[in-house]
Amino acid sequence: MGSQFEHLKLPRIINIELPRRSSGGFGGAKRTDVSEHGKQLLDQISSLIEPVKQKASPFRLDPKLIFKIKVAEKHSFSDNLVTQIGLNVLAREPNKAIVVFSSDNELTEFKKRLENYSQIKDGPKYEYLGAIDELVPLEPEDRIGRLLDTKRVQPGELAALDLELWHTGNRKEMRKYLDDIADVLESLTSDTAPMRMSDSYIGDYLCIARIKVTDEILNLLLLEEIVKEIDRPPQPAFETTADYNLPISNFPEVVPPPEDNCGILVIDSGVPRGHPLIAPVLGEAEVFPDAKRKVIQGGPDDVHGHGTSVAGIAIYGNIENCIKQRSFDPTAWLFSARVTDENNKYDEDLLVETQLDQAIRAFVEHYPNCKVINISLGNDEQIYRDDLKQFRLAAKIDEIAYQYQHKNIVFVISAGNSFYEEAKSDEQLITDYPKYLLNESARIIDPATSAIALTVGSLSFGRGSITEPSDVRRQAVADLPGYPSPFTRTGFGVDGMIKPDVVDFGGDFVIDLKYREGLDLPKPKLRLSDTVAGVSVVTLSKDFNSSLFHICSGTSFAAPRVANLAAQLFTKYPDASSNLIRALIVNSAVLPKEIPPEFQCKGKKSQSKQIRKQLAIYGNGQPDFLRAMYSAENYVVLSEDNIFIKVGYFHIYEIPQLPPDFIKVKGARLLSISLAFDPPTHPNRGDSYLGVTMEFDLFKGIDREIIMNAYEAASKTSSPDESTDNTKKKLTKKYGSGIVVKLSPNSTLRKKGTVQRGQVEITPRATKYDDGPMTLIVSCNRKWANPDEVEMQRYALVACISHSDSQVDLYNRMKLQINQRSDRQQERPRGRV
Repeated sequence: MGSQFEHLKLPRIINIELPRRSSGGFGGAKRTDVSEHGKQLLDQISSLIEPVKQKASPFRLDPKLIFKIKVAEKHSFSDNLVTQIGLNVLAREPNKAIVVFSSDNELTEFKKRLENYSQIKDGPKYEYLGAIDELVPLEPEDRIGRLLDTKRVQPGELAALDLELWHTGNRKEMRKYLDDIADVLESLTSDTAPMRMSDSYIGDYLCIARIKVTDEILNLLLLEEIVKEIDRPPQPAFETTADYNLPISNFPEVVPPPEDNCGILVIDSGVPRGHPLIAPVLGEAEVFPDAKRKVIQGGPDDVHGHGTSVAGIAIYGNIENCIKQRSFDPTAWLFSARVTDENNKYDEDLLVETQLDQAIRAFVEHYPNCKVINISLGNDEQIYRDDLKQFRLAAKIDEIAYQYQHKNIVFVISAGNSFYEEAKSDEQLITDYPKYLLNESARIIDPATSAIALTVGSLSFGRGSITEPSDVRRQAVADLPGYPSPFTRTGFGVDGMIKPDVVDFGGDFVIDLKYREGLDLPKPKLRLSDTVAGVSVVTLSKDFNSSLFHICSGTSFAAPRVANLAAQLFTKYPDASSNLIRALIVNSAVLPKEIPPEFQCKGKKSQSKQIRKQLAIYGNGQPDFLRAMYSAENYVVLSEDNIFIKVGYFHIYEIPQLPPDFIKVKGARLLSISLAFDPPTHPNRGDSYLGVTMEFDLFKGIDREIIMNAYEAASKTSSPDESTDNTKKKLTKKYGSGIVVKLSPNSTLRKKGTVQRGQVEITPRATKYDDGPMTLIVSCNRKWANPDEVEMQRYALVACISHSDSQVDLYNRMKLQINQRSDRQQERPRGRV
């Protein structure tokens, strides 16, 4: 990139409401056995009610009737219909089952309607009840978490566990439940079994507590209707590090960045406050939530080294370059929240959610420039699988991001590290690479599944050992720069979201085959030391008196590179929303020049499958600093920020006409659109984790009025999920498929996430790109978000056009077009406003 210009404003044309046609919330064919079916449901209600009436809680908890509604195949049952029968939705499972509760333990309204439905009594038919297949109770086994199921509490064990209650929406009521349980545990405690509740948290959708109980008390809690889940608590997983002794002397003085530069909060194992490369840049360091040092010993200083390694990259970016240039110029302020103890574990008395919540609130509320939060911690026992609901810690991060929209904070989270556990020899790590990265065991972990955070995977430097480059028995697993690290974790995420969002350098593994001669070891032995400095990330060492630097490999050290870029973008654009920062980063990302043959698109037949593999490994690619920060003559970024769209509306934008040189001059031509928004989320919604969804489509060679009229007409006759697709089909049928810009990935894939990018490479044979401006449609649909609470959704939008030939002047020609039409631009409402 040559010149560095400011990004341009993306012209917006008009707002149009989509007056959605309500489906009534009930879908599917009518039943023919109405009478018999209704009587079966009434019998099932009796089976649900009687045990609750007779049950006395040992924890003095008020009874709450909680059960599952199983919805028949090819039927639907909306939240509104659940409310009409006197019930409240607690959760929706991916298999369409609905977990509900009622304060009326007689289920009076439900029974009344079933009596009418089954024709026992005269009245309304309530045919929608035919969508209900079965009513079933929740069993104790349903309340056992995955980690607890793997490692059950043994007789005589006093186990630290996470207790989660079904959140009814009433915080006062939930606090009473927790207080009652805490009181009973305290009354049951003894010298041999000191049971208690040590921490608790009540959020918008989460009600959790850390408890210490015996197996006997655990079994009693598993019988309580209000208990959603009990599980073993998470523990962080950390990478191996090694000292990196460099003969560095006569360092120039480190000058702190300007006061108004953006700050990065690193939530980790702390930092050494006396480190000469950290002290001048450190805004504040603290322990959370244990400011009195009663639980976590040693204060905010790092006793492990992981937090120091992450922090060094967060504030300096590429430390290897800093060393080579003998110049350390920090670009961001550092804030540090230590959340692990001297053994580098989470304390068993503290909820991680509490630590996270208090740390973020403390820094974000007291330091206005603290806008980027790096979390390079993950629970490698919580691996995401298709059709699972959101993990609890990831859900907490999304909840904070939504609550703190006005603060515009960007979360950056490492994807986590995987180890090819199935390998029977060291050699398999090389011979099976990179196919095993798509194994289920290599999927991303909690909290990398966070929807509103940027999740970061890892790339290899593609180089071997610096000290022993000719040793054939010591081999790096990845061969070329930009190949995925052999330990990176891969997507997809919740509801099929593209995760990781981006990737960056995190290092490689070296296999030392000499260690295995004549041995039959069940696990591969990974070599990571100062002899393999070439494959590792160079960063700061906590033991700065003996060595300022050391080396490490892991996704933990790819994430702060992206956090550093986010901070620099905030410094350049201090009024930007967190959505714009995410969109600029994702928009700038590119796939490495070389990717493994297994993930290349070799033919049209396999293209869709290969694109999915690329997205699972690389996300949108590796962010590029200059592409995110600046435009150039042949690279133009158009953006709109902090736009609010009414749910059910769509907005129309114009991409200025591409100049003739763009098509005529040989070279690579790329067009991309990136959208970022921050919707409400709900961890118990298996139907849709996002309460609001957004998507976009791009048209060329067709009059804007035709598109506007078509979208408006379709929205009046189609359901929300169908109106966009139906409109495109009708338009292409009438005007030809060439009017739709076929962006990759397609809308079905990209619309599942909160940051989306679609791009297309324009070939000389492509038609209609030079036939006037292009039209961009951005639409917003409601899933489960309450209309009374969520009327508007904010978002940011980035469009980018680039040509590989630096002589093609896109920037000035597009700038001229935008300036010429800016005076004419006005918002013209259509439909109902």
